[in-house]
Amino acid sequence: MSQGTVNVTIDGKQVAVPAGLNLIEAARYAGKSVPHYCYHPRLTVAGNCRICLVEIQGQAKLEIACNRRVAEGMSYFTENERVKKAREGVMELLLINHPLDCTICDQAGECKLQEYAVDHGSGITRYAFEKVKKPKNISWGDRVVFDAERCILCTRCVRFLDEVAGTNEVGVDLRGEKCTLVVKGDGNLTSPYQMNIIDLCPVGALTSRDFRFKSRVWFMNFTDTICTSCARGCNVTVGSRGDRVLRMVPRANAEVNDHWMCDYGRLHYAFANDEQRLAAPRVAGKGAPYPAAIQRAKAILEGARGDGILAVASAFMTNEELLALKQLLDLLGVEERFFLKPMGEGDDKLVHPEKCPNARGAALLGFAEAPAAWPEKEYGALLYVAPHEGADLPEELRKRAKRRIVFSLKEREADVCFPLTTWIEKDGTVVSAGDRLQRLTKGISFEPTLVTERAVLDRLHQAFDGSHRPPDTAAQAFARLADATPALAGVTWQKIGPLGMKLRMAGATA
Repeated sequence: MSQGTVNVTIDGKQVAVPAGLNLIEAARYAGKSVPHYCYHPRLTVAGNCRICLVEIQGQAKLEIACNRRVAEGMSYFTENERVKKAREGVMELLLINHPLDCTICDQAGECKLQEYAVDHGSGITRYAFEKVKKPKNISWGDRVVFDAERCILCTRCVRFLDEVAGTNEVGVDLRGEKCTLVVKGDGNLTSPYQMNIIDLCPVGALTSRDFRFKSRVWFMNFTDTICTSCARGCNVTVGSRGDRVLRMVPRANAEVNDHWMCDYGRLHYAFANDEQRLAAPRVAGKGAPYPAAIQRAKAILEGARGDGILAVASAFMTNEELLALKQLLDLLGVEERFFLKPMGEGDDKLVHPEKCPNARGAALLGFAEAPAAWPEKEYGALLYVAPHEGADLPEELRKRAKRRIVFSLKEREADVCFPLTTWIEKDGTVVSAGDRLQRLTKGISFEPTLVTERAVLDRLHQAFDGSHRPPDTAAQAFARLADATPALAGVTWQKIGPLGMKLRMAGATA
């Protein structure tokens, strides 16, 4: 036995597991999944659903696996006949008063009650009486809807709001078959993290007012990426159907956001679906194909070299896009290169005051944060990648440029206006709070003809130097970035992985 581990036998298989684990977590080391409703690894143990019963050798009674820790030499069974029979009984009790409304329930397709009824239920009920009726479609505010009939009283929501959100807003009322959940006060939740209880609910009792009845989950595609609403870079899974985003939910990453995300970030995706978005380049206010727009942008930049060019990047750009912009500016000899960093309020949990995902990446690539007061001078051209929200260049500064090349989510007054792509329409990397390198992953295409900022900037660069390079993959683009950036030496796209990695840089930031 190595230090910090104990030897246990699970269903006849001996494994070494970390000391202190409960029996649910220890079973994973033997490739076993113990069913559970009320247990969650980041909440206190309630032990009230009883579905995680196991048989410990040498003990007369079955025990719940969530509240028992492993010990050296322990042997227990997670799926023998005695355990299976007990779980069938638990499932029968949980389903006695549960409505048979799976066909209209938003949780269908990702419901543990459905799954466990198939895997651990008997398929029959001995209850021959009328089910207890409880209220349905109860508003807990503008984000969460409660269906009391479906609730199995696992109390995950109660414990999250007490222990993580710290608002103590939901409690258990009444007794016996009338027992239900209630929101204290005026019945409306106030926590900016309240929608996490929807993810925590193992059944269809708590649903999202925003996502409610939008789509069955089996019609959706899912993309693991990160939230870009602030510098925290919470790991998320984006659900989409066709080429439109339908929801975002947190993805567990112990070093970034644990199992949670704020409601603002969760709901902040509608701009990606905006039908008023710019979907093709505009030249002098008229639609144009990309080659014509790139040639016009080249002519403007070429003619402005003598009068000076101002370049302003966005902290919503990926590192790969910033590299493409940097290399173009190097080619043109542009020295004035800045980036805008939108700021706002933060909190002591997940919300970061920087309302952009990649200010650290912009600084790493040699862009300076925009000054409080811009120089009083005129420019031959402005090359501006506008943030899709928040900070913007002063109008008087924009007007001081004779010509303007702008990347924007919506059409702006410019000689050439290229459409922006959003975080879910491209692959790339950003440097989140704490100097953590993380990956963005493409999940949708708002328009099939939309070209990413990196591709436009690369083509513009090639228009100047006459070179030609076929489009590269995300891994190839990152390899070029790593070769050009000392802080990323030795890092590969694969090494970053789905959870990101901490960069070791001088002057690490929060």
